[in-house]
Amino acid sequence: MNILALETTEKFGSVALLSQSPKISVLAEIVLPKDRRSSQTLHSAIRSLFETTQINPMDVAVVAVVAGPGSFTGLRVGLTAAKVFAYTTGAKVIALDTFQTVAAPGSPGLMSVGVDAQRGEVVAAVLQQMGDGRLETVCEPKLMTVSDWWNHAEQYGHVLFSGPALERWSGKAPPHIKLAPEADWFPRASSAGKLAAKRIASGQFDDVWTLLPVYSRLSAAEEKISGFPIS
Repeated sequence: MNILALETTEKFGSVALLSQSPKISVLAEIVLPKDRRSSQTLHSAIRSLFETTQINPMDVAVVAVVAGPGSFTGLRVGLTAAKVFAYTTGAKVIALDTFQTVAAPGSPGLMSVGVDAQRGEVVAAVLQQMGDGRLETVCEPKLMTVSDWWNHAEQYGHVLFSGPALERWSGKAPPHIKLAPEADWFPRASSAGKLAAKRIASGQFDDVWTLLPVYSRLSAAEEKISGFPIS
């Protein structure tokens, strides 16, 4: 069984092809260029994956996509590509969240994953990597100030901080905060594909017609309409 994995939660991202036969393995992964938006590079990267691996797109059984939270544009690009691919090939769809995709490659323990929500805020969740590789959510994703995010160190003890929000806020971290290596802050398509493989056996697929991106927050216009205070 072949899995196409797409990750475009930020301005750039990655794509990967994985095979489960029966053990999951990464056949190829391409990191999208950081100097151009994923809308400009995603489709050519997907095409390169199939050319490199010589796999026919029709032989992909599942397309895995990271559905957020993340950037408005990046999420729309990734989910649209996943839906079009699934519709064209008949592949099933599995949507993953950013938090689990970041935390999955980590070692056992607690991890607080943050996604930048602008205006001095992040959406953060705390996850625990179990000894058998399972991920359990200790604190559900919440919109909070960066200061409140740092307080996870006191709330949850020996917690490692990670996530895309660190690209902007790591320099403001208090000295006692333990940060994951910078290379591990962003979700990867290969990690999304491996998470999807665990869900395939249980038949946990998503509806391609109703699947929507998970944004960090409402847009400024939506917040104004809803009466949400805008800083």
